[in-house]
Amino acid sequence: MFIVRKGEVSLLSRPFKEALARLLERHDGIPFELRLWGGERLRFGAGEPEFAVTFRTRRALCEAALRSTLGLGEAYVRREVVFEGDLEDALTGLFQLARTVADRLPRLVPQFELPFERGAARVLDALNPGLLRGAARREKLAVERYYGLGNDFYPLFLDRRLQTSCGYFTSPGEALDDAQAHKLSLVARKLALRRGQRLLDLGCGWGHFMFHAAETYGVQCLGITLCDNQARYIREQAAARRLPVEVRVMSCAELEDEARWDRIVSFGAMCHAGERRIEVFYDRVRALLARGGLCLLESVTREKESPRTDPFLEKHIFPGYWPPSLDGMAARAAARGLDVLDAENLRRHSALTAQGWRRNLLENRERIARVTGFGEAFMRTWDFYLASAVAAFRTGHLSFVQMVLANGPQREIPLARAALYAAEEPLPRERAPVAPSVQVGSRAAARRPEPRRAVAKSA
Repeated sequence: MFIVRKGEVSLLSRPFKEALARLLERHDGIPFELRLWGGERLRFGAGEPEFAVTFRTRRALCEAALRSTLGLGEAYVRREVVFEGDLEDALTGLFQLARTVADRLPRLVPQFELPFERGAARVLDALNPGLLRGAARREKLAVERYYGLGNDFYPLFLDRRLQTSCGYFTSPGEALDDAQAHKLSLVARKLALRRGQRLLDLGCGWGHFMFHAAETYGVQCLGITLCDNQARYIREQAAARRLPVEVRVMSCAELEDEARWDRIVSFGAMCHAGERRIEVFYDRVRALLARGGLCLLESVTREKESPRTDPFLEKHIFPGYWPPSLDGMAARAAARGLDVLDAENLRRHSALTAQGWRRNLLENRERIARVTGFGEAFMRTWDFYLASAVAAFRTGHLSFVQMVLANGPQREIPLARAALYAAEEPLPRERAPVAPSVQVGSRAAARRPEPRRAVAKSA
């Protein structure tokens, strides 16, 4: 159903509204109402609207239409767009609408990138290593921009173990802390950890999977990170717990090939490598994994790979962030002789995780402002980011794939998947303070610059 309520002034041309009505007449997503700055209202979907989106200015509507999530998100930060109802549900409805439009509207700007051009780009990369070194430097700066905001910020919206990957929920209402504990245990089972093994964690975050592997299974661990604040935290915790856990501030490309690892794990690090350097990432995984070893890779994924990524995420949250596809992950592994043993889509778990992060962010917003000094524009930017992540996972715009790879014949993993979800699972232990209570080091005090435009006063 499509209803137009005319205000005193017609703000949209009749041909545009007629075309929009034809395009969306069978919209079967969440019903909602679109309100414009002059009083005109447009309804989409059947039934009473579950949320409303008000564009207070013509600029906000134009930027949202022309610049996608970047225009909509920045207008939200400036308060030129107002959502009535839950922001996560509203963005879920808009993402459903976007999928409807994409299915029915012919592509106006075709993608002219040919396989030859993509192959030529890779040849140029190989002939000019300086390009990849520059990409590596950009990767480090981008990673530090997200993870280097200060060790006092992350405990206020992540779980107690500071996991930046999705949890594993046994029910929709399960606490985030419990879901993240289940996730660590599940990954350990999928890797078939045993005492005496050597484990390499690529992009190790704050190290809590390594702590779990060392404490519970007696595994010797090395973590690789590009963030100094994470490395300092891991060293302090490993020393306090007396664990065989080491951490180095470096990229996986800098590790020596001679050191082979029984197990490799990576919780989303490939997304930070970007489209070009993801091939290098897989090369390094293959070179570092011992014969007969297992590797578990996690990544946010999308249905089809493209040079483009979410513009709001690229500009304000994760510069250089590039999600691969499930097909791309499997193909890159197979091309290097790695056997795909298991693949699981944790998309719904990712939606619940992002929802838990946003809930923590909003509940602690006053404390975050007091402790970190981050202003209202920063909080609204992260609010929109986390709500849009919930919507993207709910609607299938994004997925989250966990893939287990083997280098050669593998007999250690269970024959049946039921063993991965055993009721009596060894959960992470709590021998030391889990979340840091104070900042560590000068880099931990880094501040994200506020968006360029000031937040407008609410009407």
